[in-house]
Amino acid sequence: MASNLHIGWNRKDKKAKIELPVNALKRHFAALGSSGSGKTVLVKAVMEECIRAGIPLIMVDLQGDLASLAMMGDKKTVESKGTPGAYHDEIAAKAKVAIFTPASSKGIPISMNPLKAPPTNMATEDFIQAVDSVAETVANILKYGTEKGKGADVKNYLYLLFEEIWKSEQEVKTFGELAEYIINDSSILNESSQAMLNEKDKAELAKNVKGMTIGADSLLFNLGLPLDIDTMMTWAPEGTVPVNVIYLNTLRSQQDKVNFIADIANQLYSWMLRHPSNDLQLVFILDELAGLVPPIRNPPSKKSIQLLLKQARKYGVSLLLATQNISDVDYKSLGQVSTWALGKLIARQDIDKVKDIIQAISPAETDDILSILPKQTVGQFMLLNPDVYDSVQRVQARWLVTDHTTLDDRKVEALMDKNNIRPYFDMEAKEKAEEDEEPPVETSEEIFVDPDEPEEVQLQLSDSSDVLEELDRQPLALSAEELADITNENQGNVSKELDKLVKSKKLLVEEFNGVKIYWSKKHKMDPKNNIVGPLFRFHLSKPRGVVEKVMKANIPKTLGIRSLYDILNDQTELFYIPMWRINVIRTETEGLFKKKSKEVKRNFYINGMDGSLLVYDEKEESMLMKTSGIEEPDEVQTLPASFKPDPEVLEGLRDADLKPTLNREDAIDKVKQLIGARVNRRIVPSLCWLPVWQFMLKEKDLNTLDQKWIDGVTGSLLQDNPLK
Repeated sequence: MASNLHIGWNRKDKKAKIELPVNALKRHFAALGSSGSGKTVLVKAVMEECIRAGIPLIMVDLQGDLASLAMMGDKKTVESKGTPGAYHDEIAAKAKVAIFTPASSKGIPISMNPLKAPPTNMATEDFIQAVDSVAETVANILKYGTEKGKGADVKNYLYLLFEEIWKSEQEVKTFGELAEYIINDSSILNESSQAMLNEKDKAELAKNVKGMTIGADSLLFNLGLPLDIDTMMTWAPEGTVPVNVIYLNTLRSQQDKVNFIADIANQLYSWMLRHPSNDLQLVFILDELAGLVPPIRNPPSKKSIQLLLKQARKYGVSLLLATQNISDVDYKSLGQVSTWALGKLIARQDIDKVKDIIQAISPAETDDILSILPKQTVGQFMLLNPDVYDSVQRVQARWLVTDHTTLDDRKVEALMDKNNIRPYFDMEAKEKAEEDEEPPVETSEEIFVDPDEPEEVQLQLSDSSDVLEELDRQPLALSAEELADITNENQGNVSKELDKLVKSKKLLVEEFNGVKIYWSKKHKMDPKNNIVGPLFRFHLSKPRGVVEKVMKANIPKTLGIRSLYDILNDQTELFYIPMWRINVIRTETEGLFKKKSKEVKRNFYINGMDGSLLVYDEKEESMLMKTSGIEEPDEVQTLPASFKPDPEVLEGLRDADLKPTLNREDAIDKVKQLIGARVNRRIVPSLCWLPVWQFMLKEKDLNTLDQKWIDGVTGSLLQDNPLK
């Protein structure tokens, strides 16, 4: 077992190792450097050394590059770059790397476990801190801002509720159980605590909590193994080192990622209080700290990480941190760090930020270090640790023995299969146990499929019970014609069976433009507002800050110098536009001389407000909406599979800002008119909501107003008003 961590070489004497004692990590390690400085490689070198020293790792992977620790590099290349081949053999023998994927089965599926109780036998102060962090995280999961107003009241109410539940040695395992505690809080809270929220806000809170048990959101809390530090510390075979990668690229939003990280930090805090140690027993890695511990805002991750920075070293837990956005990190939080690796820094504000750190550790060398920072090349660092070195060490990070590459979720899936990691978590036994339980209600995701691989709805119709069973299972409102087309049955017979079910009050029906639409009472269809199936929402991948830059870049200038317009930031709004997703069958040609032809199924999108067709430009990676002027219909591109909408809870969109004015049949006619394609009736059209940012511009000289729109998926400037 390595007693020192070999992280690099002395830049003046390239045969001299730069090492840190293992226990130096107890007081935390931070690597700072601009993009491309090589800080991730340095951090991974520290992680490889921890594996050699037999220290378990838990790391948060936001980019997919830490996950490549599961891939061994070429030994000859490693040796040619100066790293001993023995390191390669040692790490290959010791490391067992599990890549956990929240809300996804690509890796080892794992779910948030924010309702896990902290140990009640801990010191009073520690228990208060733990309960407070859980309440903060849960409130943020429910999208309550906890700094003031109602959000602060909700957080305080949850704190009181959790405190009483756990002090009385009761449990709350699911959000469904939490909702019941809120509804019946008089059974556990005194009158003073109950009054923390009024009845209206409590009812809203209970409804929001129940929402976490429905649809895609529920995957985050129910799919796979519950997050558990004990499991991560013990799953690997004896004689090997558990390397746990929490791969967060499978999560849809930045807020989900922040909440997941807060949950990990909360669980780690509770775990270390139960498992104190004088020696280093675990290293927790955050490769990008910006956004998690900001200087002004207070996301749930901030308090949890600050608590770890303050307390973890007393329990043998180290934090290994890195960031390229130094100005976006609360520097007071980093006061507990004792080892600093400073890579290339160019921006004056970043250099000014680290100046105080250098002066505190090595005042005599401050000016020299500051002058060198902008001149460093990739992999070069200034290492400061006053407990180990009397002066700054100029380090060249050593070559990694594992591959340094970025993995997408497909590569993660292949790697977990290739390395045979899944059996360690007994996934087959778990799946078998789930099969023996009552089968879950199926969702509409099986019907509304990937754009490039559409599957047809297959309903088996033999009698009324089959019709009712299928409409119970599928949240669809269908006409007799559609149901007959899907099932290849006679339309007259289908109509008779549907009317029987309506008379027996087992189905609901409404008539529009002479056509009857049928649906199950289990589903909240609203045909008058064109809600006749599952609702989806495109992931908002372009937040406000990004689209504002696009908007500024497209504002006209006077003589190329002065902008003609000011953006009225207080009037910038986010709208979700209803889009009809319609599956069509097109004949496409392929081959060198395009002699081969085949039928291909694609999903196209029609604006539910004005009937425009969403057209995608693959070369520019941009979209526009066209109501006419399509000269070559066969050349029209639709959105690629990477822009597949996410399922959303139906009730969450019924009160959307914009309801479609175009009905399903009109949308189908529009597709036929604009691209001349044959509509695939076996896949029922669905509604998807597309995020669009609306900007209000004020012309400086004339004091007039203008509007512009940018979509929130690709960040494209739209030429026409998509909201009309």
